[in-house]
Amino acid sequence: MNIIRKFMDSGSKQEVVMIPSGQFDLLRSGKSPKASLECIYNDSTLSVRKTAQYSYELVVCKVADDTEVSTGDGNEEYSDDSVSATSTQSKKDDEWTFKLEHLGFYKKWNDHGDLTFIWNNTIGDEEDEMVQFVVSPDVSLKDVAQFTKTVYRCEYEARYKKPGANANEQDIDAIAAESEALAREQCDDLTEKLRNLKVEESRLTPVSGAEDEEEIDENFEDAREIQAPVSVRKLKKNPPKGIPRGKHLILLKASVLVFDPIEERFILQEQDVEIIVIETGDYEFWLAVQGEPTKLGTDLSPNINPTFDFVESGFIFNYTFNQITLSFMLKFNDVEACTQFQCCISKCLWMSLNKRPWGEVPGDQKQFILNFSAAVEKDLNSILDEDEREALVKEEEEEEREREQEEEAEEENASENGDHSRRIVSTESFEDNPSERPLSSGNKSLTVAYKNDRSYVVRDNKIGVFKTDKDGMDFVAAIKNISDLEGRRINPNDPMLYQEDRNLILRDEKDNNKLFKMDLERGKVVEEWGTGDKDVVQYGPTKKFDQLTAEQTVLGVSPRGLFKLDPRINTKNKVVQDESKDYATNTKFSSLGTTEDGYIAVGSEKGDVRLYDKLGIRAKTAIPSLGQPIRHVTVSANGRWLLCTCDSSLLLMDLTVKSGKYEGALGFKKPFPANENIKTYILNISPEHASYISTATRRPIKFSKAYFNTGLNQEEQTIVTSSGPFAISWSLKKILKRQKKPYTMKRYDSNIIEDNFQFGTDRNVIVALKDNVSMSKTKSFKVPDKQVLLPDVSLFYNDEDDENN
Repeated sequence: MNIIRKFMDSGSKQEVVMIPSGQFDLLRSGKSPKASLECIYNDSTLSVRKTAQYSYELVVCKVADDTEVSTGDGNEEYSDDSVSATSTQSKKDDEWTFKLEHLGFYKKWNDHGDLTFIWNNTIGDEEDEMVQFVVSPDVSLKDVAQFTKTVYRCEYEARYKKPGANANEQDIDAIAAESEALAREQCDDLTEKLRNLKVEESRLTPVSGAEDEEEIDENFEDAREIQAPVSVRKLKKNPPKGIPRGKHLILLKASVLVFDPIEERFILQEQDVEIIVIETGDYEFWLAVQGEPTKLGTDLSPNINPTFDFVESGFIFNYTFNQITLSFMLKFNDVEACTQFQCCISKCLWMSLNKRPWGEVPGDQKQFILNFSAAVEKDLNSILDEDEREALVKEEEEEEREREQEEEAEEENASENGDHSRRIVSTESFEDNPSERPLSSGNKSLTVAYKNDRSYVVRDNKIGVFKTDKDGMDFVAAIKNISDLEGRRINPNDPMLYQEDRNLILRDEKDNNKLFKMDLERGKVVEEWGTGDKDVVQYGPTKKFDQLTAEQTVLGVSPRGLFKLDPRINTKNKVVQDESKDYATNTKFSSLGTTEDGYIAVGSEKGDVRLYDKLGIRAKTAIPSLGQPIRHVTVSANGRWLLCTCDSSLLLMDLTVKSGKYEGALGFKKPFPANENIKTYILNISPEHASYISTATRRPIKFSKAYFNTGLNQEEQTIVTSSGPFAISWSLKKILKRQKKPYTMKRYDSNIIEDNFQFGTDRNVIVALKDNVSMSKTKSFKVPDKQVLLPDVSLFYNDEDDENN
């Protein structure tokens, strides 16, 4: 059935799209004395109704006479003809309407495997109340996907007062992510809605290899006590009971293990469990774990931090429920089964991102996509040598740790202020009046100068100037009320230092067809550069270190092409036409980076990368997508290393050709042989550590732009990025030695907006927080453990009172 009703008249209002059948329920908050779930209509329709230009309602209509019966927790403290305890709407009404704007509307599978829409009850009288529409099994998954996309396009129109047809996939995805986050915040009610997952020390052989078999103590103690043995703790759990409808793509058997946050190791839960990957809709996939009693499931996406450990023949992922995140391992019987599962997961992630069938992928690209885990994480032929290599790595780590401790002790003796992060500068100085600060959206970006010790932080339509010295950061000045040449307000985005760090190039967040040049000495915009019909997605220097010179040209990317801007062109449009490359199809370019010699790397929302040696021609090398959109790219000065920032992982690629007649050349200059996969390292936070971070922040891992340390004639050896309040640093040396967790972290008191190295060193990291700016030594970053990541691990466990309920 075609559920799009092309503006069918319903009186003076227009139905845009409809789900013809489903059950409508009220979800009360834990504060309510009433039943937590109340059925409003057993049979109803869900539609989007246009009420005016750029104005829509979400409408639930009763289909037939209902005999509503409570499906709550048994506390039937309401009558069928009453007004809902927290709603002004009566169950006898035939229609419930919700204004479609910031509803927190999102889709999920419920405990019984039914597709369900959930959103905030904005017409209720009590906070945290929600409603849900359980879609009838008769409605196709394709129709559900079409309905969901239409809802988000209508919300785009309502928010931005623009036609929904103008919205690209990134705009829609942003609204979807924001809606889900908003709704999940309202839905958090651990005390009433969580059930217990008993974490037992299995009588079967655990992964750690321990052979002692001890009796399980049935007298459970308080789970909050750190001393409690692992056999008596209970992790919180709320898994689905059923699995969703759809095509089964793979079915394997595996053991299920869960990571215990106190013991800091995986504990066996159940053996011989069915592991199923299900295609639930158009390029949507579900991972189901079906055992007895272990039953859980999750959408298959990068947000679950999918990680393969071929030494253990295991697949590790995060499972989040009600803002608690656990880390599970599926341990297969052998490497062959693990590899088979990895191929299925890789295909699903690629199709989910690209919205294309697997059959359309060229053969050589398939090989790269399917083999990346083995190529990146482990060489399967050298698994037998793993123990020996790990022993050597541990020995080197111990030696390095001892050296670092000695150096730190020396520094502490030399100076009391050894840690720059002790000096934090508030960006309250941005405001004319401190009382205005609550109105600010906070800091938005950080830009670090190369020529001088200055850093620039964007906040609303102001730019704060900070300087670095041996003691840390100092506030210098604020450039306020930024405006264009005609005095119109500009909210600056993506500032880039230019012409010996004397100018800034920036754009207005509401105008993608124009760039502005600001004179930093005057604190004013002095030039405007038009880009014609090209929407600027990102821009950067023509060569990596151009901001140290008087070079005037700038590179930019649009969703369909790559171009150069030259402000000396005597027209409003500054695009150099003969040095631009446009594609007929929508390449969805998202980011660019350049080398010291001017080679160019361009990433895309599809997850692929193109390498160019110059503008205006075809790419020398095209690197296929690995299943995540690329948000940012940066390239080492010599062009060997490419660093791509994705939402939950970083991709570090060695662009040196390793074989064939072009051996030793860079991928910018010569293509890779068809039979050679580009050496790629997947850098992610281990699912075990991610479970701490996601539980602490109540958000999935999402990296800020990652940077190499940068300096003239300086080799890149460290990477820095952040997620939430955690600054994260990777050592290239440890990555190349294949250490499992080659990163260190530092936790701050608020979320990090962006962090980057001070120019010319990898010892100092400048950090822009939401309302402050700081500088830290990289040696203050620590190897992550539960004390660094989440000191209060009791969040993972049930209280004694919960156990008795």
